[in-house]
Amino acid sequence: MPISDAKKTVTVLFFTLLILPFVINCFFAYPQTDDFAYSVAARTLGVFKAQYACYMNWSGRFTSTALLSTNPLVYDSLAGYRLVFAFIIAAQVGSLYLLTHAVTRRALAWREKLIFSLALLFAYLDQMDDLRSGLYWMAGVVTYQVAATMLILWLSLVLLIDQDAKYDNPWNKGAVLVLSLFLGGTNEIVLSLTFLISVVLIAGQYALKKRLTGFQVATFVAVATGSCLGVFAPGNFARMKSDYDTHRDIWTIAWNAGKASLASMEVWMTSPMTLILATAVFCAVASRPQLRATFARIKVVYATGTLLLVGLLGFFIPYWGTGMYPQNRVLNLVYFFFLIGWMMTAAVIFARLADPALALLKNIPSKGGSTVAAAFLTLLFCLQTSNFVTVTKDLVSGDSLRYSREMLQRQSHVIQCADSQCTAQDVTTRPASLYFYFIGSDPQGWVNRAYAAYFGKKSISLAK
Repeated sequence: MPISDAKKTVTVLFFTLLILPFVINCFFAYPQTDDFAYSVAARTLGVFKAQYACYMNWSGRFTSTALLSTNPLVYDSLAGYRLVFAFIIAAQVGSLYLLTHAVTRRALAWREKLIFSLALLFAYLDQMDDLRSGLYWMAGVVTYQVAATMLILWLSLVLLIDQDAKYDNPWNKGAVLVLSLFLGGTNEIVLSLTFLISVVLIAGQYALKKRLTGFQVATFVAVATGSCLGVFAPGNFARMKSDYDTHRDIWTIAWNAGKASLASMEVWMTSPMTLILATAVFCAVASRPQLRATFARIKVVYATGTLLLVGLLGFFIPYWGTGMYPQNRVLNLVYFFFLIGWMMTAAVIFARLADPALALLKNIPSKGGSTVAAAFLTLLFCLQTSNFVTVTKDLVSGDSLRYSREMLQRQSHVIQCADSQCTAQDVTTRPASLYFYFIGSDPQGWVNRAYAAYFGKKSISLAK
């Protein structure tokens, strides 16, 4: 039975309300660690010199460092700093909607696409490994969340240009070419995925049509150029020599990455929101022949293999680069791509199994089956951690507000300090969704030095 537009609108409002606490919490965030370091470098050297120094001595992430060198803190705008986080959440909804539109075409109504996009984003926000570094810290947000949003936008436009003449215009093509170049300068995982996707798309186009358009060739060239600029940056090699041991066995790295990725995917696949999303995908595919025909053209082994490869890449690259298990903010990124990939893989599987599954469901008593499913999901909800609960608790308890006020008081104290060597009291309110570091007791620590330089002081440390 089709769902009415009124019920769809209510569902849209429901998921919007679930995401709203994450947005409200943006306006209590306060800069930390690298946020000050990048801002000081941009102020001291200027944006272009800071970019050059970073590219030559520290990192090939030229897109991310350029954005960090022009972030609102450079211009003393804390309000702008906080607004960026809210804007990124909105941009993620938009990019997911565009991808859903590109994949489902006209099989879903716009409200249904919006519901799925909001639900997918909520599942991601609720279960991302670390909100603090993933959603409320400029250095983490720009390097990973902005990069992920750019990649989804790029993929959506590539698909839409290929399948719909309405999108085949100079503006969209220009956006694809710009994104193709700059995605290589975001982070290593997005660089690898962009290059992999572009190779698969161009190979598929040639296999099907035995020819390539000039735009497809230009897109691949732009992707390859951006990837080379990111990979072969002198700063990458300088940083590896100084910070990391590069003598690693590739098979050991691959084994560790494989085990870690499978363990994480098992956890992610069994979270309640993922199961609910997969159920929604099943219902959509089973009830719409157009969707079933679209996904049935893809072989299950290809879809599953691609999902496993994406998961492996997400863990292999950090293991290879640092020799360590991926950092929290990296896990956030891998989870985001896994969630999207798993929904697409589920659609491919359900497109082939919809009829047998529907026949099986008819033999299950609806009342008993619903009770068992509800009990199972309730149990999983009780066992899992929830970022939604954490954020809501911080907002309702007032911890986010008190933290923001404390940090502003510390800032005011430092600015008004007559001595060039200042001390500051430690933070007493530390909301789990926002705080991870302030400054330490050592004035020579890099975080302390960056914080002091940002406010024009010679040194700063915690008061004993």
